[in-house]
Amino acid sequence: MSGRVARRRALGRGAVLVALVVALVGTGTGTGWALWTATVDAASQTTFAKVDLELESSSPRAVDYTAVGQSVTTAVTIYSGGTVPADYRLSVVVGTTGAVSADLPARVDVQAWPATTASCTSAVPPDAIGGTWASAPVATGTVAASSRVTWCYRSTVSSSAPDKATVNPRFEVVGGSHGWTDRASIQDFYQNTRFASPAPTARALSCGTTDTGDGTSFATVSWDAPLDSDQWGLFVAGQRVGNTVSGQAPTKEHVVTRDHVPASLVPDGRVTVDVRSVAGAEPGPVAWTGAVVVGPNAQGQRQVSCP
Repeated sequence: MSGRVARRRALGRGAVLVALVVALVGTGTGTGWALWTATVDAASQTTFAKVDLELESSSPRAVDYTAVGQSVTTAVTIYSGGTVPADYRLSVVVGTTGAVSADLPARVDVQAWPATTASCTSAVPPDAIGGTWASAPVATGTVAASSRVTWCYRSTVSSSAPDKATVNPRFEVVGGSHGWTDRASIQDFYQNTRFASPAPTARALSCGTTDTGDGTSFATVSWDAPLDSDQWGLFVAGQRVGNTVSGQAPTKEHVVTRDHVPASLVPDGRVTVDVRSVAGAEPGPVAWTGAVVVGPNAQGQRQVSCP
């Protein structure tokens, strides 16, 4: 019995004393700190473990979908300013305040995958995780200390998406190590549907032929325009010809002479004539369309008439 006691005492004298003290330091930033103090054979070491996460993104905060099937890619980067690796969970919720739509989130398909760079220019890999903004894919992993991890989110608006609607995807990361956690978020992403309106159907031009009395003729095309100050131009073979037509008269017109349809522009025969708005920097879509007939008279001179 005395031998066993002696052995226990010997072990007691040679044992390693290890004291673990954990303290949480409140900094007001949510950063988690852990303090380990270890005493081994009279040598003392103190190690601070910090968990500090941030979210970064250089992607546009506001984007518009102008057509069904259009895709937008958003890069979200997790930055760890901590001193230990952190396990993270990156999730998405949609905002519900302001002008956001209750229907649009479920009609935008989303695919997410980790990227080697923050540009997210690569194609969607086959193992990307999917969902919608209403039920977005959750990204998980581990970010090393003082390093970054980027996730790409490719969102595609579906054919059932409502027009003139807004979705506000909000990204939030929660991560931790050794029992301490930190979180960060980005809440100012907005995606809008602004589908382009289809071009209006062009209306028919009226046409009248005028005989000049010398064996030639010209045509006059007319159209009923709104009572506004818009400006209209005549186009032949995609090229603008003639003068700008404007004014408050409900019926507007433009003559089409052989000077407007030279042989260098169109050959003899039936020629399409279009009227388009020229009020802006670029001509508008075809608003009115019709046809004239171009050909030589008995003397071989070019003339214009209505079909």
